[in-house]
Amino acid sequence: MKNRLKHKSILRIWVLMFAFGAISCSQNSRQIAPVHDNAGILFANPEDVASSISLEQILSISEFLSRPENKFKIQFPGAETQFAWKHMSRFFPTAQVLRGGKIHELPYAIQPAIGDISYKNSSGKSFTVNSHFEQFPIDAMVIVKDGKIVYERYKTMRPEDRHIWFSASKILGSTILLELEEEGKIDINKPVTFYLKELSGTVWDSVKVVEALNMATGLNGTEHDEPTKDSRINPEQIWFRWAATLGLAPQPEFANNTWVDVLRGMERRKPAFTAFEYNSINTFIVNRIVERAENKTLADLLSERIWSKLGMEHDAYMVISPSGLSLGFFGMNSTLRDMARYGMLYTPSSSTITNEQILTPEMIRKMQKGTHPEMYTQGFVGQMMQRSFPDETGITNNYQWDAVFTDGDMFKSGVGGQGLYVSPATNMVVAWFSTGTGKNQEETMARAIVKSLK
Repeated sequence: MKNRLKHKSILRIWVLMFAFGAISCSQNSRQIAPVHDNAGILFANPEDVASSISLEQILSISEFLSRPENKFKIQFPGAETQFAWKHMSRFFPTAQVLRGGKIHELPYAIQPAIGDISYKNSSGKSFTVNSHFEQFPIDAMVIVKDGKIVYERYKTMRPEDRHIWFSASKILGSTILLELEEEGKIDINKPVTFYLKELSGTVWDSVKVVEALNMATGLNGTEHDEPTKDSRINPEQIWFRWAATLGLAPQPEFANNTWVDVLRGMERRKPAFTAFEYNSINTFIVNRIVERAENKTLADLLSERIWSKLGMEHDAYMVISPSGLSLGFFGMNSTLRDMARYGMLYTPSSSTITNEQILTPEMIRKMQKGTHPEMYTQGFVGQMMQRSFPDETGITNNYQWDAVFTDGDMFKSGVGGQGLYVSPATNMVVAWFSTGTGKNQEETMARAIVKSLK
């Protein structure tokens, strides 16, 4: 009991330091002078690249984040994660997501004036794209319009570096689910337990696949909406206990639990579609259903159905659990340009990088047709999104996208400020990586850029 209290005390102290963005990355206030090339790409100075550290520093970071009591700290920004988020394969087992065929070289039509596009944050303060890069810990950003790169800038990484997507990964499995739905292999109106028999006889019998797909199950164990707001760091919370079964957090008190054990103990708190309550457990459920439908891992399905068909430059990789489960709710890692190529899948430019129609216009419209707008701001993430887009009305979430706008644009975020913004109507993609708190509103900047360039 004494050790357990000590363990919990350490967690609480760490929360005060990290969980709500109290730390600041050393890059935040540092002015940078990026290196230009002839195409107009802005590269990071070599000394600013996160990989440009000594062997001693790399080993120290690896030792720190590999300690069981520090494992969960990898989800928060800091000195260690500036390196780790670009080298996640050092800290977790991974599965390759394979590219295939000829690389589609994206042509360049750089527009330097994009750096002067401005936006206002939720406090009413104005920033330009240039000043955002100078003041916040954004690692890199690329903008593709009409199939051409019009802006590309790196601050702490190189074009060939792979970066963690965190929750931006969630749309990978949901897109494959949409494909399987169109093929008649998955019915999203069936209960979750129709596909996952091991959860039968529990509250999951009353949860439809579409409810998990749209973060609206009404169950407890949420990621951000529990009364004590500490799901990610409190060993007594369902979410933490579930993450621990996947090797993402220590939990010696329940060392023999499996994800099935934890999820079987969840309970209904409110009717479905009452609130948009963001929860990676829902994505985990969606991913397992996708795998059962095809009898293949999510990483393999992503390779076969999407990644190998879009002219990618590099293989990607996905974090897997010690038991071999693809962790598609956070674990995708790729280069920036390849993330942008993936985003092009949802735009008319997809026809320029693949000869195969992976998503039909009808499938994309299905994603764009958000439902239940009344539930959107009834949870933490919807409220946060509304603050990022204060002048927008009618925002919804759908198929794991965090924000679906009335004009059909879609945005997906990830912990620490990762983001993918796609605009089918204007044929534009904005993709970025960060090592920040996730509160610097790159998404607001992205929408301002799209509106300025349309």
